Amino acid sequence: MVSELQSGRRRVGHGAGALVLVLGVAACSSPGSGSSGGSASGGGGEGGGGLPDTVKVMSVNGLTGPVSFAGTNAQKGVDLAIEQIEADGLLGDTTVEVDYRDSAASPQEAASFASQAIADPSYAAILGPSASASSTAVSPIVDQAGMPTVYVQSGSEGVVIGDYTFRLTPPAASYFDIAGDYAEEQGVTSAAVLFNSGNPTLVQLGEDVVPQLADEHGFEVVSTGGVEATQQDFTTPASQIAGADPDAAFLMVQGPQYPVAITQLRQAGYQGELIGMSAAGAGNLASAGQEAAGFVWPTNFTPDQDDEGTRAFVEAYRAKYDGETPNNYAAEAYDAMWFLARGMAEADSADRAAIQQGLAAVAEEGFDGAQGEITFEGNDARVPGVLVRWDGSAEVPVEAGS
Repeated sequence: MVSELQSGRRRVGHGAGALVLVLGVAACSSPGSGSSGGSASGGGGEGGGGLPDTVKVMSVNGLTGPVSFAGTNAQKGVDLAIEQIEADGLLGDTTVEVDYRDSAASPQEAASFASQAIADPSYAAILGPSASASSTAVSPIVDQAGMPTVYVQSGSEGVVIGDYTFRLTPPAASYFDIAGDYAEEQGVTSAAVLFNSGNPTLVQLGEDVVPQLADEHGFEVVSTGGVEATQQDFTTPASQIAGADPDAAFLMVQGPQYPVAITQLRQAGYQGELIGMSAAGAGNLASAGQEAAGFVWPTNFTPDQDDEGTRAFVEAYRAKYDGETPNNYAAEAYDAMWFLARGMAEADSADRAAIQQGLAAVAEEGFDGAQGEITFEGNDARVPGVLVRWDGSAEVPVEAGS
């Protein structure tokens, strides 16, 4: 059975609210004082009429199944953002109610939930799925219906397709040049590429982005191979890569696949550079331990990056979740919820069309969030990115030239 979780009103004391002030509320006009009450309207009226007492948002994400590691952490980021938004007063006396729907890894479930939100005028917006396959199923529906939808992850084509679809996770390709710089610094002249053939984002990185980096940074791709979406035996590709012995191996696989792939590569005798992508983070390399020491990857967020917005987010997250360190999924969803709230404040309305216009205005200005300085290309977020190394027990930012 698909689980359905719903949050109510959440408020925090002045300590957490003060942290929000560090983040700032750039790109937003002063929030309205709110209308006399009622739920958010999905009607087509003009903005600026004041926000209702409650704004209702549907969150569609995988809370169970193979992508639950992203969905459950995203939920934590959203919950923290809502507490801070209400404590900060960005939306005046308006509270935000999030209806969490579990689509697992099913595009059909995700599309069905999105259709339900569209049909129910009490929903003002959607926080979309993390998985690209689900998001590409949702986007045509919400864009045609004029439902503002903000995604995290979902890095493939076909997600940001029109005025009503936004993405707060920068596509990995937009900052992956960091990996090319690193390969050149390490003197890499040859590389193998292994990618998950069931994930559009990873296919793009493996078949298009890494070969482009090879051209730009002076190394040759000597082999390219795909693995199945849930594959956990990498003995054959590991043996092939070790036999070819390139200077570097680019691994574009799902988070839970990384420790197995890396361990089996090392067991096969491969000692070259190992370079991946952001799915290697969020603690996914812990089970590999020292076997994965030296593995590097570009990412849009690490809790140790040097940015004021990041530091404020990490401090608040640890305070709320008993010292737990946030991962990129929590940070991205946190930024997505703040982005949506800023759009509502800019619109001073819960009308869907007005919110879309408010989000577009916020995107033009950008803001400082958990991921650092966030700008946009159209409706698609961009951040500078940071290179991270696994030292055998922890993820550590890599300084340029080190």
